[in-house]
Amino acid sequence: MQLKWIIYLLVSLTFLNAQMDIFSENPGFIYVKSDTSAVPIYINGNLIGHTPIYKPIPVLEGIHHISSHPPSIRDPFLQYANTEEMKQVFVMSGDTVEVLLDTYLLTNRLNQIKKGYYFTNYVGVGISLLVVWQLWILSSQ
Repeated sequence: MQLKWIIYLLVSLTFLNAQMDIFSENPGFIYVKSDTSAVPIYINGNLIGHTPIYKPIPVLEGIHHISSHPPSIRDPFLQYANTEEMKQVFVMSGDTVEVLLDTYLLTNRLNQIKKGYYFTNYVGVGISLLVVWQLWILSSQ
């Protein structure tokens, strides 16, 4: 019986030692603006909401990645690329960092990157076909 009371007392005392606040220190804030509405905002790969977001987002101190596309949906060749799509900011404790996502220019830049990627693929396929054609000519002689 006394063992039950000791366990009950220890469990109840652990709540006194628990963290009372969400943040153990003062959080930093990220205020996200965008040139268009209804743009999804991802911080460190997690969906935060859609623009316009009127309140700053509390985050822990450190480096954070802000983007308008989740990492799982981006094109494979852009997965780890450094594009204007992903903003990298360092947030200090108690500081507010303002980030502007320019999605119109981002869309145009991504289309340019894709066109360059496709052009490179076409050149590679063309050179491969020329090599196969030359080998076919050599083997038929």
